[in-house]
Amino acid sequence: MISKIIATIVMVSMVLMLFITPAAAYQTSVSVNAPEMVDSDFIVTIEIENAVDLDSGQFDLYFDPAAVSVTGVDDGNVGGTPIPLDNWAVDEDRIKVLFNLPGIDGVSGSGSLATIRFETLVPGDCAMEISDGLLVDTMAEVIPASWDGVESVVTKTATKTATKTIASIPADATESKTPGFGALFSMSLLAAAYLVFRRGE
Repeated sequence: MISKIIATIVMVSMVLMLFITPAAAYQTSVSVNAPEMVDSDFIVTIEIENAVDLDSGQFDLYFDPAAVSVTGVDDGNVGGTPIPLDNWAVDEDRIKVLFNLPGIDGVSGSGSLATIRFETLVPGDCAMEISDGLLVDTMAEVIPASWDGVESVVTKTATKTATKTIASIPADATESKTPGFGALFSMSLLAAAYLVFRRGE
Protein backbone atom coordinates (compact mmCIF):
# COMPACT_ATOMS: atom_id res chain seq x y z
CA MET A 1 0.00 0.00 0.00
CA ILE A 2 2.80 2.40 0.95
CA SER A 3 4.71 1.64 -2.25
CA LYS A 4 1.57 2.44 -4.26
CA ILE A 5 1.29 5.83 -2.57
CA ILE A 6 4.96 6.65 -3.19
CA ALA A 7 4.77 5.57 -6.83
CA THR A 8 1.65 7.69 -7.41
CA ILE A 9 3.19 10.72 -5.71
CA VAL A 10 6.36 10.42 -7.83
CA MET A 11 4.33 10.13 -11.05
CA VAL A 12 2.11 13.12 -10.24
CA SER A 13 5.16 15.19 -9.26
CA MET A 14 6.94 14.41 -12.54
CA VAL A 15 3.90 15.32 -14.63
CA LEU A 16 3.47 18.54 -12.65
CA MET A 17 7.09 19.54 -13.27
CA LEU A 18 6.68 18.95 -17.01
CA PHE A 19 3.77 21.39 -17.10
CA ILE A 20 5.27 24.02 -14.81
CA THR A 21 8.78 24.28 -16.33
CA PRO A 22 7.75 25.37 -19.87
CA ALA A 23 5.31 27.93 -18.47
CA ALA A 24 8.05 29.53 -16.37
CA ALA A 25 10.52 29.48 -19.27
CA TYR A 26 8.20 31.38 -21.61
CA GLN A 27 6.66 33.81 -19.13
CA THR A 28 6.65 37.47 -20.07
CA SER A 29 9.29 39.45 -18.17
CA VAL A 30 10.10 43.15 -17.89
CA SER A 31 13.44 44.48 -16.64
CA VAL A 32 15.32 47.76 -16.21
CA ASN A 33 18.54 48.13 -18.21
CA ALA A 34 20.41 51.00 -16.53
CA PRO A 35 24.11 51.81 -16.02
CA GLU A 36 25.56 51.07 -12.59
CA MET A 37 27.38 54.41 -12.38
CA VAL A 38 26.54 57.73 -14.05
CA ASP A 39 28.43 60.99 -14.55
CA SER A 40 26.78 62.52 -17.65
CA ASP A 41 23.69 62.13 -19.82
CA PHE A 42 22.51 58.52 -20.05
CA ILE A 43 19.54 56.34 -21.03
CA VAL A 44 17.54 53.66 -19.23
CA THR A 45 15.80 51.03 -21.35
CA ILE A 46 12.74 49.16 -20.11
CA GLU A 47 13.19 45.76 -21.73
CA ILE A 48 10.52 43.11 -22.30
CA GLU A 49 10.90 39.43 -23.17
CA ASN A 50 8.33 36.93 -24.47
CA ALA A 51 5.47 39.37 -24.96
CA VAL A 52 2.35 37.74 -26.42
CA ASP A 53 -0.32 39.86 -28.17
CA LEU A 54 0.77 42.98 -26.26
CA ASP A 55 -1.55 45.93 -26.85
CA SER A 56 -0.96 48.49 -24.10
CA GLY A 57 0.33 49.02 -20.59
CA GLN A 58 2.01 51.20 -18.02
CA PHE A 59 4.82 51.29 -15.45
CA ASP A 60 6.39 53.62 -12.89
CA LEU A 61 10.16 54.07 -12.72
CA TYR A 62 11.53 55.44 -9.44
CA PHE A 63 14.83 57.34 -9.29
CA ASP A 64 16.76 59.69 -7.00
CA PRO A 65 15.70 63.24 -7.99
CA ALA A 66 18.70 64.69 -6.14
CA ALA A 67 21.07 62.72 -8.38
CA VAL A 68 19.37 62.59 -11.80
CA SER A 69 16.52 64.20 -13.73
CA VAL A 70 14.41 63.05 -16.67
CA THR A 71 14.97 64.86 -19.98
CA GLY A 72 12.69 62.83 -22.25
CA VAL A 73 11.14 59.49 -23.18
CA ASP A 74 11.35 57.64 -26.51
CA ASP A 75 9.10 54.95 -27.98
CA GLY A 76 9.94 51.30 -27.45
CA ASN A 77 10.24 48.59 -30.09
CA VAL A 78 9.28 44.91 -29.99
CA GLY A 79 10.25 42.68 -32.89
CA GLY A 80 10.60 45.66 -35.23
CA THR A 81 7.20 47.11 -34.25
CA PRO A 82 7.26 50.53 -32.56
CA ILE A 83 5.64 50.77 -29.12
CA PRO A 84 4.16 54.30 -29.16
CA LEU A 85 4.01 56.34 -25.98
CA ASP A 86 0.51 57.34 -24.98
CA ASN A 87 1.56 59.64 -22.14
CA TRP A 88 4.28 60.19 -19.57
CA ALA A 89 4.66 62.42 -16.52
CA VAL A 90 7.30 63.07 -13.88
CA ASP A 91 6.22 63.35 -10.24
CA GLU A 92 9.03 64.05 -7.75
CA ASP A 93 10.94 60.74 -7.60
CA ARG A 94 9.15 58.77 -10.33
CA ILE A 95 8.16 58.86 -13.95
CA LYS A 96 4.91 57.21 -15.02
CA VAL A 97 4.85 55.93 -18.59
CA LEU A 98 1.84 54.69 -20.57
CA PHE A 99 2.05 53.07 -24.00
CA ASN A 100 -0.60 51.96 -26.48
CA LEU A 101 -0.29 50.25 -29.85
CA PRO A 102 -2.70 51.46 -32.54
CA GLY A 103 -5.25 49.03 -33.95
CA ILE A 104 -6.08 45.59 -32.58
CA ASP A 105 -3.23 43.43 -33.88
CA GLY A 106 -0.89 43.77 -30.92
CA VAL A 107 2.71 42.57 -30.97
CA SER A 108 4.60 39.49 -29.76
CA GLY A 109 8.29 38.97 -29.11
CA SER A 110 11.07 40.73 -27.22
CA GLY A 111 12.46 44.26 -27.25
CA SER A 112 11.76 47.42 -25.27
CA LEU A 113 8.70 49.23 -23.91
CA ALA A 114 10.40 52.63 -23.71
CA THR A 115 13.75 54.40 -23.45
CA ILE A 116 14.01 57.11 -20.79
CA ARG A 117 16.65 59.82 -21.10
CA PHE A 118 18.29 61.28 -17.98
CA GLU A 119 20.87 63.91 -17.10
CA THR A 120 23.19 63.47 -14.14
CA LEU A 121 23.03 66.09 -11.39
CA VAL A 122 25.38 64.35 -8.96
CA PRO A 123 27.74 61.64 -10.32
CA GLY A 124 27.54 58.29 -8.55
CA ASP A 125 25.44 55.14 -8.32
CA CYS A 126 22.42 54.81 -10.57
CA ALA A 127 19.52 53.51 -8.47
CA MET A 128 16.34 52.70 -10.42
CA GLU A 129 13.27 50.68 -9.44
CA ILE A 130 10.25 49.73 -11.53
CA SER A 131 6.78 49.21 -10.02
CA ASP A 132 3.03 49.39 -10.72
CA GLY A 133 3.55 47.56 -13.98
CA LEU A 134 0.58 46.57 -16.11
CA LEU A 135 0.52 44.79 -19.48
CA VAL A 136 -2.72 44.35 -21.44
CA ASP A 137 -3.24 42.06 -24.44
CA THR A 138 -5.42 42.44 -27.53
CA MET A 139 -8.35 40.79 -25.71
CA ALA A 140 -8.22 43.50 -23.00
CA GLU A 141 -6.92 40.98 -20.47
CA VAL A 142 -3.96 41.41 -18.14
CA ILE A 143 -0.75 39.62 -19.17
CA PRO A 144 0.92 37.90 -16.17
CA ALA A 145 4.54 39.02 -16.02
CA SER A 146 7.72 39.13 -13.99
CA TRP A 147 8.73 42.73 -13.20
CA ASP A 148 12.47 42.92 -12.50
CA GLY A 149 12.42 39.39 -11.15
CA VAL A 150 9.24 39.74 -9.07
CA GLU A 151 6.52 37.36 -10.24
CA SER A 152 3.16 39.11 -10.21
CA VAL A 153 -0.21 39.21 -11.87
CA VAL A 154 -2.89 41.87 -11.70
CA THR A 155 -6.02 40.20 -10.38
CA LYS A 156 -8.53 42.58 -11.93
CA THR A 157 -9.32 42.23 -15.63
CA ALA A 158 -7.99 45.30 -17.41
CA THR A 159 -9.44 47.14 -20.36
CA LYS A 160 -7.73 49.06 -23.12
CA THR A 161 -9.16 52.30 -21.76
CA ALA A 162 -7.15 51.80 -18.56
CA THR A 163 -4.08 53.12 -20.37
CA LYS A 164 -5.67 56.20 -21.93
CA THR A 165 -4.79 58.61 -19.11
CA ILE A 166 -2.65 58.41 -15.99
CA ALA A 167 -5.63 59.12 -13.74
CA SER A 168 -7.66 56.28 -15.26
CA ILE A 169 -5.61 53.44 -13.74
CA PRO A 170 -7.92 51.79 -11.18
CA ALA A 171 -6.66 51.90 -7.60
CA ASP A 172 -7.89 48.37 -6.90
CA ALA A 173 -5.82 46.80 -9.71
CA THR A 174 -3.23 45.56 -7.26
CA GLU A 175 -0.55 42.96 -7.69
CA SER A 176 -0.69 39.53 -6.08
CA LYS A 177 1.91 36.79 -6.03
CA THR A 178 1.33 33.77 -8.25
CA PRO A 179 1.28 30.35 -6.54
CA GLY A 180 4.81 29.03 -6.08
CA PHE A 181 6.08 25.60 -6.99
CA GLY A 182 5.98 24.56 -3.33
CA ALA A 183 2.25 25.21 -3.05
CA LEU A 184 1.49 23.36 -6.29
CA PHE A 185 3.70 20.45 -5.24
CA SER A 186 1.92 20.17 -1.87
CA MET A 187 -1.48 20.19 -3.57
CA SER A 188 -0.36 17.43 -5.93
CA LEU A 189 0.83 15.29 -3.02
CA LEU A 190 -2.50 15.64 -1.23
CA ALA A 191 -4.43 14.84 -4.41
CA ALA A 192 -2.30 11.77 -5.09
CA ALA A 193 -2.70 10.45 -1.54
CA TYR A 194 -6.45 11.01 -1.68
CA LEU A 195 -6.75 9.09 -4.96
CA VAL A 196 -4.72 6.17 -3.66
CA PHE A 197 -6.78 5.88 -0.50
CA ARG A 198 -10.01 6.04 -2.51
CA ARG A 199 -8.84 3.17 -4.69
CA GLY A 200 -7.93 1.12 -1.65
CA GLU A 201 -11.43 1.40 -0.15
